[in-house]
Amino acid sequence: MELLKNIADKLWDKSLIIAGVLCALLPTSPLNMPLTFRDSGVFLYFGWRILNGELPYRDIWDHKPPVIFYINALGLALTDNSRWGVWIIELVALSIAAWIGFQLVKSLFGLSPAIFSLLLWLLSLVPLLQGGNFTTEYTLPLQFAALWLAYHINASRRSNWMYFLLGLTGAITFFTKQTAVGIWIAIVLYLTIQRLFTKQIRQWFHEIVIIAFGGLAFTTFVIVFFYIQGALPQFWSAAFEYNFVYSTRIVGGLATALDTISKGVRPLTRTGLLQFSILGFIVAIALILLRKKSAKDTLPLLAIGLVDLPIELYLIGMPSRTFPHYYMTMLPVLALFAGLALWAFIKLMANWHIPNIATGILILGMASYLTWNSFYIYMDQLYTYRKLTKNETIIEYIKETTSPDDTVLLWGAEASVNYFAERKSPTRFVYQYPLHQTGYVNDEMINEFLDDIIKKSPELIIDTGTQNPLYGFPISTDAIIKKIEYLKTHYCQVQRIDTWTIYQFSENGCEH
Repeated sequence: MELLKNIADKLWDKSLIIAGVLCALLPTSPLNMPLTFRDSGVFLYFGWRILNGELPYRDIWDHKPPVIFYINALGLALTDNSRWGVWIIELVALSIAAWIGFQLVKSLFGLSPAIFSLLLWLLSLVPLLQGGNFTTEYTLPLQFAALWLAYHINASRRSNWMYFLLGLTGAITFFTKQTAVGIWIAIVLYLTIQRLFTKQIRQWFHEIVIIAFGGLAFTTFVIVFFYIQGALPQFWSAAFEYNFVYSTRIVGGLATALDTISKGVRPLTRTGLLQFSILGFIVAIALILLRKKSAKDTLPLLAIGLVDLPIELYLIGMPSRTFPHYYMTMLPVLALFAGLALWAFIKLMANWHIPNIATGILILGMASYLTWNSFYIYMDQLYTYRKLTKNETIIEYIKETTSPDDTVLLWGAEASVNYFAERKSPTRFVYQYPLHQTGYVNDEMINEFLDDIIKKSPELIIDTGTQNPLYGFPISTDAIIKKIEYLKTHYCQVQRIDTWTIYQFSENGCEH
């Protein structure tokens, strides 16, 4: 009996975390979601092609940094090209994030705030997932790890490895999602201000150099890897030049930006995470200004959190368009402040001499209400993903009318169809958005794309009804026009499925 009790004492929190993450990820599992959304489809296609010897950027174009592609390749390798492997990696990554976050808040504020904080950010995760397998999911364990390292930043026995790991995790995060590095920016700003203010210039220089070494270690690995493969220029062009053009497009003014942010944070208000985090944000300011001795050990991390939150909002709003999954990068710091808010509430109840049992009932009531309030969102996500069968007909058509060695071009952004139909694209531009991005595209890219199609003669070209018309480009030259005319006369319409038009290659040309 004593043995069972010891096992229960050691495993209950781990079981709670795994159960919570499983519930959050259940709607996005292949068991419930037969197909995927666009971005996840691109990453799955990349993973599939990497396992077939191709290289990101050189052989397949996308503007995300490379880590996400190799995560998908690993997941597909684990389960023989099945999505289950990728979903398992998501489960592991989020479980690590939840465990680190739980232990951090527990160390700072106690058990009840840790459980409450965990509940709120996992509830908030559900509407932000948008089908899962996003870069911002995989940065969460790294972000929570950075906060954990930052918690010990003023410890008397600081290890150089701590600063090295800060730099390393920051670089891995950057090469997963470039705008997810807000926590590391906040940590460096805190170190700079705190060390210079206390005249610890030598200590500051030492810490910054070691952090830089950690970051350079992974950065050098990435650069050398793509250099050896002869893909460094393509890597730079796609992951940096394109993103710079994309993020600096000006669409709308301040009102548009505020409207975008309000829509993005709306899911966070349904679960109560944002409201509690705002309260925690205010409490953190008060604790720092009053320099409360009871919170002395937490003050550096709270200061980092105060700096980080506006940075996260700025980084999220950098692109001209934002999506709910971008807001996942805010979850670690919001979880921290939510835990602080409940800690302050418990302290207030104690000061008012409210019995512990009454305080516990109030907390349980709040948690139950917020969970119930999120139930509709959860069920909506569950049913939405379950009905994600729109492309099943086209996938079956491709499988029936082509052989595995044939290539198929999807005009638009539907690389997921290539992945699920197991048909390779004839060109590295598996989707054509970069070819329509003014300020980035040039005639060399368009000619490369058209030459690939003409040379490899895909069995099918499928116009998915995208906003960019078939064979329409922002640049037109005599060479481009000539190649487009060839394609128009050799790819003949054979079928129309829903709003998608299917063209098949004909050596003799189309009959008019």
